[in-house]
Amino acid sequence: MELLQVLKRGLQQVSGHGGLHGYLRVFFRANDVKVGTLVGEDKYGNKYYEDNKQFFGRHRWVIYTTEMNGKNTFWDVDGSMVPPEWHHTGKDLNLHIK
Repeated sequence: MELLQVLKRGLQQVSGHGGLHGYLRVFFRANDVKVGTLVGEDKYGNKYYEDNKQFFGRHRWVIYTTEMNGKNTFWDVDGSMVPPEWHHTGKDLNLHIK
């Protein structure tokens, strides 16, 4: 039974990222692949997710946009790419759910 749950979660991760190509793209960019609920998207295209099955501190994350202000940011990401209105996302997502 445990093996079936692990396989199911793995298939959800692959399909949740648009197939094997999307899964590998996220894995190589973020060194982590998670499946969660899309909470919102900011004006730059960054996407914010939440999964309460993950332990505290790892249950909320952001997938950064690949292009910002005409610049390719696929490998070049940092926390300054998050606009001020989303800075509390890591603390209280309820403020930003629409």
